[in-house]
Amino acid sequence: MVADSDKPSGKRGQEMDLNTFLERGLASEDTGWSRSGRMIASHFRDNWDRLPYETGASLAAALGLSEMTVIRFIRQLGYANLKDFKEALKPAAGAEAAGMGNVFKRLQLDPLNEQTLEKSLQRELEAVTEAYKLTTLPRWRYCVEAIADPQFVSVVGFQASRGLAIDFASRLQYVRPKVRFAEDHAGVSAEILDMSGDSHCLVLVDTHSYARKGVLLAEKARDAGMPLVIVTDKFSNWAYEYTELVLQGETYVETFWDSSASLTVILNLLINSIARRHSKTVEARTDSMKERGRHFGEFDQRTSLQRTVPGRE
Repeated sequence: MVADSDKPSGKRGQEMDLNTFLERGLASEDTGWSRSGRMIASHFRDNWDRLPYETGASLAAALGLSEMTVIRFIRQLGYANLKDFKEALKPAAGAEAAGMGNVFKRLQLDPLNEQTLEKSLQRELEAVTEAYKLTTLPRWRYCVEAIADPQFVSVVGFQASRGLAIDFASRLQYVRPKVRFAEDHAGVSAEILDMSGDSHCLVLVDTHSYARKGVLLAEKARDAGMPLVIVTDKFSNWAYEYTELVLQGETYVETFWDSSASLTVILNLLINSIARRHSKTVEARTDSMKERGRHFGEFDQRTSLQRTVPGRE
């Protein structure tokens, strides 16, 4: 159990204090938090800026829990009720717009759709910023280690998420060996689940719209004790039932389709961090892959550019 001295102290509205408390609690097995409590804590941590404007009903709906369960956890954090919690978290006036500058004034947008596009652009920029912020969390390091260190890595994605997963697997192969996109031709994920017990990590790229098969695969991976990293959207809080290694990006930007830009950024930053972790071997690996590409005629030598390996001059 968490001792009283380890609970959030001082002014409860100090964002860093509670955020640090949640992060430490999720990293520990001694908090006494139930499975639903850990789901709520994860949601609070990853949706911090939205919390002051949520209702008990909206939080319960996002988490798939009862409103009373959410309120009980808020009281466990030391707040009298949801109103008390929300008041403590409200940012200073104008804080949300800080740093945006006059970017919208400098862009020439379609005048017939200007207001809508400006709003979408702001959401898109905020989503990318939040994706970069993930790299500052302890959880980011755990995800990088989970993908960088084992002997084998399988990457999987379904339907519209499939393209993101294929791109990630293909580019990760230039950083470390024994990475594959799992095609699952038999439809029962045998090529993944047969790896349980080996030095192996599964990376699942998914979104809530296509999560049926992802949930079923995550359940099997968890039951097999397989390290699992899930990159998904902010609507997929189901992921925390199966692993703590969840990286969520904002995809709702008020365009016709949800945007996958933040997920692409998260996946690219993962590759960057893994390349730095493999800094002693990544250059040789990249050269080897380029040589193979030349052998099989995969590259147009007229347009191929020399790239600087992260972490190397």
